[in-house]
Amino acid sequence: MAGPVRSLERMVELVRSRKTPVRVVIAACAEANAVLAGLEAARQGLAEPVFVGDVERMRGLPELASENVDAFECLHEPDDKKALAASLDLLQDGRAQFLMKGGVKTDVLLRAVLGRKRGSDGLLSHIGVFPHPREERLLIVTDAGVNIAPSLTRKIDIINNAVAVAKKLGMDPPKVAVLSATEKVSYNDMVSSKDADILAKLCRMGIFGDAVVGGPFALDIAVSTDKARAKGVDHPAAGRADILCAPNIVTGNVLYKAVTSLMDLPMAGIVVGASYPLVVPSRGDSDRSKFYALALAAYLAGTAM
Repeated sequence: MAGPVRSLERMVELVRSRKTPVRVVIAACAEANAVLAGLEAARQGLAEPVFVGDVERMRGLPELASENVDAFECLHEPDDKKALAASLDLLQDGRAQFLMKGGVKTDVLLRAVLGRKRGSDGLLSHIGVFPHPREERLLIVTDAGVNIAPSLTRKIDIINNAVAVAKKLGMDPPKVAVLSATEKVSYNDMVSSKDADILAKLCRMGIFGDAVVGGPFALDIAVSTDKARAKGVDHPAAGRADILCAPNIVTGNVLYKAVTSLMDLPMAGIVVGASYPLVVPSRGDSDRSKFYALALAAYLAGTAM
């Protein structure tokens, strides 16, 4: 890759430039939004969908009256759990490269994926990639959707997952800001600051390879060199973070939705940590965010091939 991917649009261009599209399996496919997203991904040259589930019911959905789902591979399995198992078989056999949730609950899907974990698979975590509002580059926020109150050990895995994505996007070495409410470390009163301090020390011990991890940082220190300078914080990640690591799902989810709802910026959100990306769209995600989530998963799946 020639330099970092600086925009979601550029990421889409890179996916479209590949000669062979990756395949996305849509598990429990009798869900109109997921099917429409898969068909749009095909039209946009991002991925070829494979529909697994109650195909007869899918064909009868009124939202799909003008669509030709039979132009793509369809595997009929009316039982959702069996459809999910068949979808995971396709992924393990290399007949598909990533998965998108259809009409199956997220917790059921994630448990099934965890039940098929390979030795190289790690902790599942959510990452969101979005455009920096003031600079021509991308930012990553984690974890806004999977790990509720991660332990220190889980935060190591969450950071490693995000670093792996960042490197595939050309952020090398990635700079990680571990967030808290303040840059002051309080081992007794603010666990997030204690964990951030330990993670920064582990970074200096080489735990995260060549990634640069700093913290605790308040959000303004992580994204603004002026604020970092004003507060006397001198660190390579201060004001220049590529990855914003939230202390818990509440903070991560609020940040995610502040970006999408208050700033009206697109967000490509997926689940990583398995041997393939997972697209698990939120009901509140905009159509463009769902599109970019599919594009990100296709980009990562194609990069791994």
